[in-house]
Amino acid sequence: MNSSVTNVFKSLEELDADKVQQRLPTIVFLSILIVFGIMGNVVVLIVYCRKYRSSTFRTFILTLAVADLSSCLIGMPMELVDQLYPLTFYNEEFCKIGKFVGQILKIWSAFIVFLMAVVRYQKICRPFRMFLSIKFARNLCISSMFVAVLVSWPFLIVKGTQYKHSDGGIVGHACSTDSDVKETIYPFVYTIITFAIYMFVFFGLLILYTLIIVKLRHHNEVEEEKHKTDPRITKIMIAITVAFVVTYLPDCILDANSTFNEGNMLPPSPAVVGSLPLLARAYFINNVINPIIYFAGDTKFRKIVIKRCVSIYHFLLRRNIQTSTPLQLSDTFKTEDHTISGTTIVPRLQTINLRQMTDN
Repeated sequence: MNSSVTNVFKSLEELDADKVQQRLPTIVFLSILIVFGIMGNVVVLIVYCRKYRSSTFRTFILTLAVADLSSCLIGMPMELVDQLYPLTFYNEEFCKIGKFVGQILKIWSAFIVFLMAVVRYQKICRPFRMFLSIKFARNLCISSMFVAVLVSWPFLIVKGTQYKHSDGGIVGHACSTDSDVKETIYPFVYTIITFAIYMFVFFGLLILYTLIIVKLRHHNEVEEEKHKTDPRITKIMIAITVAFVVTYLPDCILDANSTFNEGNMLPPSPAVVGSLPLLARAYFINNVINPIIYFAGDTKFRKIVIKRCVSIYHFLLRRNIQTSTPLQLSDTFKTEDHTISGTTIVPRLQTINLRQMTDN
């Protein structure tokens, strides 16, 4: 009787495997982003470091690429491990540090995009107020990283091992809100703070770029030349901002729902269970899409990348031809008439027999 009751409940490994199966779309999604994100941001760093002159725009692009690449190397793999071990994540220190670093990179990216908008607004709408040097832009990027660290440090307390209790007395270990603080006010307060930061960034970007667009419409060619404003750079920054807002909004909405509605907005259907983890990590798209924006909006960047790709293709093609050439020569020797370029080749065996006959 006891054995039949025991068999009704799934083991921890079975429950963990079921959750992994539900999160398979998120696992595939993160794996693809990691591969393309690393390649794209490495290309951005190489091209902008070697082919572009120093400027405030270049400084922000390189800083954003560093943040995006770090997210592809640290933040995304951490979330991928979290999805692969939803109930068997036993290393609490790895969980805390990984979530902490991921949060730093997430907030740092938001600050960089906001600073880019502020600098662009100052250059177009207030060109005579203050001159922003490259050194000042670099200091802004470094300072924003330290601010992101200060905002993210509560993650070391809030995040950790959360115990998941299932039927049959089975207890799983998830990397989520720490069970020690889950029922306290700290997760709620921190969610409110981060939500307020993102809303400030969203509305700040909306206001700044609205003012920039209005100003550009009243600009003529003489003013653009006088103030040295490049509409191409403005379009790229606007595209980066739109991508940032669109990819960050789902996570903000889900955080707000879990905070104010206790996560009961949607029924726990298979489609919801499978899609919510993916939507909560849609902000990672922002770390991958920026190289695509540069390729589409920056003619110089696009030409350099295409040229390098063509060069690599020709190099691989020549290498392949060189490695296949010896095989083609050896095949020529195996022709029936033993000829190369019209010259008759006498088989070695026949030459040896003639010499032996002459000796005899």
